[in-house]
Amino acid sequence: MRKLLPIVLLAMIVACKKNEDTRTSIGYTGKWFISQTVSLQYYINTDGDTVYFRNDTRNYADSTAYLDIKLTDYTTGKAALYLDGYLDSLSYEYMTKEYFKLDSTLCVVQEASDSVFRFNTLVYNGELVPGRVVVTQDYFVAGRR
Repeated sequence: MRKLLPIVLLAMIVACKKNEDTRTSIGYTGKWFISQTVSLQYYINTDGDTVYFRNDTRNYADSTAYLDIKLTDYTTGKAALYLDGYLDSLSYEYMTKEYFKLDSTLCVVQEASDSVFRFNTLVYNGELVPGRVVVTQDYFVAGRR
C-alpha cells in the first residue's frame, strides 16, 4: 500500500494540473466581409511634425470584399484577402491579442467581437526623403454575415 500511495498522488497531481497555456485564443479567425477601407499616407519630419498627403476612403457593397483567416496551428495560418477584384493569399501569424502579421505587414487590432472586426496595417518606409519617415496605414472595417 505504501508503494502505491506515491504513484496515486502523482497521478492525481498530473490529472489536476492547471492548464498553463496563457495565450489568448484568437477570436477573429474565419471569414469577415469588409465594408470600408481607409488608406492614409503621411510623413513624419525629424522635428516631429506629421504631414498627410493621402487619405482615401472606399466603401464596399455586401460580399464584394473579404478577409478569410484560417489557422494551420495555434498561432499561424493562411489568409485570403479579396479586395478590388483581386484575391491575395497571405501568411498569417498571431503575435499578441493586439497584433498580428499578414505576410510581413504588422496589423493592429482595434476591435474584435463576434460581429465586428476593425484593424489597421502599419508600414514604415524609412527615409525615402532625407529627414522624413513615410508611414502608410490602411484601416479595415469588417463584419460577419
